[in-house]
Amino acid sequence: MIIPQLPGLAEPESDPAARAFELLRGEVALLRRAMEGLSAERASIHIPDYSQTLAQITTAVASVDERLVTLSKKPAFGLSPQSFSQEIVAASEKIRREDRQTITESREALRHVVKDLIASMRSAREEARQLELLLWTGGGCFIAGIVIWARLIGPAVSRLF
Repeated sequence: MIIPQLPGLAEPESDPAARAFELLRGEVALLRRAMEGLSAERASIHIPDYSQTLAQITTAVASVDERLVTLSKKPAFGLSPQSFSQEIVAASEKIRREDRQTITESREALRHVVKDLIASMRSAREEARQLELLLWTGGGCFIAGIVIWARLIGPAVSRLF
């Protein structure tokens, strides 16, 4: 087995054990210098201060925690999926009942308005018919008055002249 000679080392004695010991010493020295270099390099690494960021994260987590506590006190979170669906069904039935009642009331109001409108139209038609009859009666009376005047007054006036 041939053991390589490290540069910068003095020529070891001819004893193989001494030579191996010198090589080991050189390797340990090389390892020590490498470790010192790593230590110095590690000391030069700048580690930022995260305390402000951690404080912001802590504040945000506390805020979320408060909101979750508030939400957990809501009655909906205490319901199981079945009871939640039953609540939804009950609420929808109540809304449908109210809608049906509103539709029924609206329908009755519409019927009442239509009846009033029909009555108003009948009244207007009746009024127009009565006006027409009144005009015909007035015209007939006027013509009758002219005829009567001509028959009665006409001979009396003609006798005078």
